[in-house]
Amino acid sequence: MSADDTPPGSDPEHPISPLDRRWQAVGERRAHLVTADNPAIAHDYLVEHRGRLKLRFSEDGPPAEVLWRLRYVPDRLVLPRHALDTYMTHLAATPWPLPEAAAAAVVADLGSEVMPRFLQLVLLLDATSGGLRVTFEERRPNWSNPALMARLALL
Repeated sequence: MSADDTPPGSDPEHPISPLDRRWQAVGERRAHLVTADNPAIAHDYLVEHRGRLKLRFSEDGPPAEVLWRLRYVPDRLVLPRHALDTYMTHLAATPWPLPEAAAAAVVADLGSEVMPRFLQLVLLLDATSGGLRVTFEERRPNWSNPALMARLALL
């Protein structure tokens, strides 16, 4: 076995660092975001997904019920529902320090893998889980569609 065939972390002189483990977890999470080509790339349109999942905010704490809503304006890629469900299931298997951390991870992952023109993620925890609403929005710097954004608030 050559040095290049050594599995990561098995070399005692080069153990896996906490930063390596963190990036490995990001890569594993993002691998579930299997995209498809946008069938209407010339148009700005809104895609909205909703769901619920149970997230843990400590290693041994009970999971909290979280309602989520994802809205995005696709660019070249769309995210099929089955891929998003698989991704969210994987996300729920990881304990998070805060709901904001989970939301930030989702926004970063979707921004990296789907690269939408606009993205909005809302996580909502009811009163029994802390009564919290977290909203993240991102948009591409050179993208603008004021008419669509004005209607977004009404939807």
